[in-house]
Amino acid sequence: MTVQMKNELLFGARFLLRDNALTGHYLRQLQRNARLDSEQLAQYQLQRLHHTLQTAIGRLPYYAHISPAFSVAESAQVLRQAFPIIGKEQLLAERAALYPGQGHKRPWQALGKTSGTTGTPLDMFRSLRSVLLEQAFVQRHWSWAGYHAGMTRATLRGDMVTPLARQRPPFWFWNRWAHQLLVSSRHLTARHADAIIDRLAALAPAMLQAYPSTAYTLAGLLQQRQRRLRIPYVFTASEPTYPHQRELITEWLGAKLMDMYGMAERVAFATECEHGELHVNTDYSYVEIVDRQGLPTDDFGSVVGTTFHNDAMPLVRYRLSDQTRWKPGRCACGRAFPMIERVTGKYEDSIRGGDGAVISPSVLTFAFKGVHNVLKSQVAQVAPARWEIRVVPGPQFGEPDRQQLVHNVHALVDPTVEVQVVLRDELPNTAAGKFRWVVNEMPAHG
Repeated sequence: MTVQMKNELLFGARFLLRDNALTGHYLRQLQRNARLDSEQLAQYQLQRLHHTLQTAIGRLPYYAHISPAFSVAESAQVLRQAFPIIGKEQLLAERAALYPGQGHKRPWQALGKTSGTTGTPLDMFRSLRSVLLEQAFVQRHWSWAGYHAGMTRATLRGDMVTPLARQRPPFWFWNRWAHQLLVSSRHLTARHADAIIDRLAALAPAMLQAYPSTAYTLAGLLQQRQRRLRIPYVFTASEPTYPHQRELITEWLGAKLMDMYGMAERVAFATECEHGELHVNTDYSYVEIVDRQGLPTDDFGSVVGTTFHNDAMPLVRYRLSDQTRWKPGRCACGRAFPMIERVTGKYEDSIRGGDGAVISPSVLTFAFKGVHNVLKSQVAQVAPARWEIRVVPGPQFGEPDRQQLVHNVHALVDPTVEVQVVLRDELPNTAAGKFRWVVNEMPAHG
């Protein structure tokens, strides 16, 4: 089967599963939610929270001791008093108690995984309804910029749409089902940039989906060539967006950048509006910001979220490594969703592939696809075209895991780099208490 045929089948099936009439139905519901005032949203939150807590008590042994005899109005109080904050460590250590079905996925459920960059990847069981709702939430964000189904878009993320070894165009795939041009970010290099820029210019998409790092790389290549694209909106996700990235992207892509904050655990979702403010979608989940003692704070604290829409695996008070704080006031956009400061997450350097091109941290996560038995990891550039993958191994880590890591780098990230897997007893944080998953240790770096 050719690559073209595989892509047709893959993206055709994805479109039918995610962009169907039911997704449209959910999107219309979400559009109505966005018009609610603060009091109406608060009541909706309590209703969804009550449902999630009742589902967790009924399905997960970890919460079986909690009485379900509480009202909708009491839900937030019960959440804080009866449900402890949990993290990845608890999900890994107590899978039988915190996962439904003793940790065994049902055939009708979808399986998602966290990236595994700071530990063993977590399995996430998802209901079909939650998968469609996730797509509807994303589409609602797009609609804030006036984008709707049927308009053209380009995507510059981690999709493997053409072999890494390909040296001649096309470095993209036209997904006719979704009017979407999927561009291979692995080929976004000086050698192939002109072909990709020409194709994007010819398409003139209404918007670009990208990682901040891939959009920034594209903007840098445009700057080098003194060429500009005219893409009205760039929607970024999956990585922090830094001010210098935003500035270059806005200038050379002619775009307004609208960022999105989400994660595989799907316990929080925040979207940037047309006025540049980041709004927590309070109809998506129940979000708390807590200090180190787990108490609510108006200062910077950890994001803790409770799912609203995934009955297959309700997560209650799940703590993320991300930090932010509430931003007071009301946004000029008029929406009642509360605002937060920019989220800070992984503290990272940048590393380069064999041809010198910067590799997106989100693309690097593909190295851990299908790899288990990793307690913690770090990717380091130690010389040109030479990387170390440092691993704190779990008890079952063995040669097959090491080989899988090396294979994944060469098959899914960059076939030209030399990779060495190094086992470590620990991977310490920086002096500031942050963990750097990606580090560049070349002497000239910085």
